[in-house]
Amino acid sequence: MPPEHLFGRHNKTNKPITLIINKVKRAVALDMLRGISIFGMVLSGSIPFGVLPAWMYHAQTPPPTHAFNPTIPGITWVDLVLPIFIFCMGAAIPLALNRKIESSESKFKLGLGIAERYAMLVFFAVFIAHIQSYAIGTGFLNFNLGSYEIKGYDLSIISILGFAILFSIYVVIKDTKKKHIVRIIGWTAAVALLTGLQLIYNFEFSLQRRNIIILLLANVYLFGTLTWLLTRKNTTNRWIAFIVWGAIQITCKYTQFDQLLNENSAISWIFLFRMTHYMLLLIPATMIGDILYKRLNSNLNEAKLSYPTWESLFFGTLALVGIWILVALYNRWLPALYVTIPVILIAAFIVVKKKLPTYLSSFNIAALILILGLILEPVEGGIKKDPVTASYLLICGSISIFWLFWFESICRQHANSYPVKLFSGAGSNPLMAYVATTWLVIPAMQITFAFIPYNWFYPIGYHWVGVFRATVLVWAVMSLVAWAGKKKIYWKA
Repeated sequence: MPPEHLFGRHNKTNKPITLIINKVKRAVALDMLRGISIFGMVLSGSIPFGVLPAWMYHAQTPPPTHAFNPTIPGITWVDLVLPIFIFCMGAAIPLALNRKIESSESKFKLGLGIAERYAMLVFFAVFIAHIQSYAIGTGFLNFNLGSYEIKGYDLSIISILGFAILFSIYVVIKDTKKKHIVRIIGWTAAVALLTGLQLIYNFEFSLQRRNIIILLLANVYLFGTLTWLLTRKNTTNRWIAFIVWGAIQITCKYTQFDQLLNENSAISWIFLFRMTHYMLLLIPATMIGDILYKRLNSNLNEAKLSYPTWESLFFGTLALVGIWILVALYNRWLPALYVTIPVILIAAFIVVKKKLPTYLSSFNIAALILILGLILEPVEGGIKKDPVTASYLLICGSISIFWLFWFESICRQHANSYPVKLFSGAGSNPLMAYVATTWLVIPAMQITFAFIPYNWFYPIGYHWVGVFRATVLVWAVMSLVAWAGKKKIYWKA
C-alpha cells in the first residue's frame, strides 16, 4: 500500500496506475484528519446554545443549562474533535523530528527547537485569551441600527489587531532579514497592545488567563516529544512508557495527587498535571507516526498499484465502525457494542492480514487500544471527557486510526477533489485555522455590520437553520485558511 503522498490518477478501467510522488512528502491524510477536527472544534463553539439535542454538545454539559455534570457517562461527536486533534499532533511528531535528526541537526539545536515551540504555544494560549472581546469587558463604542445593537465595536477592532500581531509573530518567513524585522514589529506590537488594554480598559495582564486547549496542546507536545525521543529506537520501551503514564493516571485518580499541583498557582498557569493523562492517546499516535514516516520515505515511486473499489469500501466500513462506537457509548448500548466489536475486529484483522498487510501494524495498535478502552469503560464508571478517563483516550485514539485509514484511501484516489484540498489545506495550517473564526472573521463581521444579515439566517425557533448557518460560516473560514496555505502562507509555533 503506498504512502499518503502518492496519488494515482483515477482510471475507470481499474488497470495498474503509476503513482506520482508529492515533493513535499506531507502526510496529506493526516492533514485532512486534522482539518476536519478543527472544523468540528470551531463548529461546536458556533452552533446555537442550549436548544439542540444533547448529542450536539459535550456529553457532560447537556442542554439547556449546560451545567457541568461529571456523573453523566458517554461521549458525543463534540467530545471527539479534541482527541483527534491531539492524535494528529502525536502522529506528526515523528514526521517532523525524524527529518531533523536525519539531517544531522545537533541535539542542542533539536532541544532548543522543542523548547522554543513549547514556549511559543504557551504564549499563543495566553495572548489569544487577552484579545478576545468578551474577556476584555465593556467597550466604549456601541451602535444601535434599528433593532440591532452592536456592543463593543472597539473590542472587535482590538481582536482583529491581535490577529494581525499573531500573524507577524507566527507566519513562516524564509528570508532571515525580513523575518527578524517582522518578528520585532510583532513582539513590540504585542507588548504595546497588552499595555494599552491595561491602561485604557483596566484589563490587567494575567498568566492565569489562557486558552486551555492551546495550553493542553503545548504540554502534551512537550511530554510527548520527550517520550518519543527517549524511545524512538525501541517500540517496547514506548509501550513501557505507555504503561507508566497509565499507572500515573490511575495513581492520580485514587490519590488526588495531581490536584495538589493543579492548585499551585505558581505553576498552574503553564502546566496542569491532569493534561499529562492525554499521553495515553499521544503515545499510540507516535507509533502510528513512525509507521507513516517509514511509508512516506519508502521507495515506491516506480510502484504500480491499482485501487480496487473494495479497499475504499473496507476502510469506509472501519470509519463507520468508529461512528457506531460513538453512538453506542452515548446511548449506553453496551451489550450490543461488546458483542459486535470483537466480531468486527476479527473479521477486519483477517482482511487486513491477507489483503492489506502494510496496514497490519497500524490496525493492531488500533484494535489493541480499542479493546483495552472497552475493558476499562465500565471499570471507570463510564467513558467521560471530563474528568478524562483512560477509556476515553484509548477509544478516541482507535477511532482516529480507523478514520485515518479511510482518509488515506480517499487521498490516494481523489487527491485533487475539493474536500481533500479544503480539509488538508486547513489542517496543514492549524494555528491559523483555530483562531481565524473567533479572532478575525466574527470581529470583522461586527465592524462591517455583516452580522445583521448573518442573523437573518437564524429565524427564531428554527435552531437547525442556525446550525446550517454556523456550518457555512466555519466552512468559509476553512476555505480562507486553505487558500492561505495554497499561497504558501503558514503559521508555525
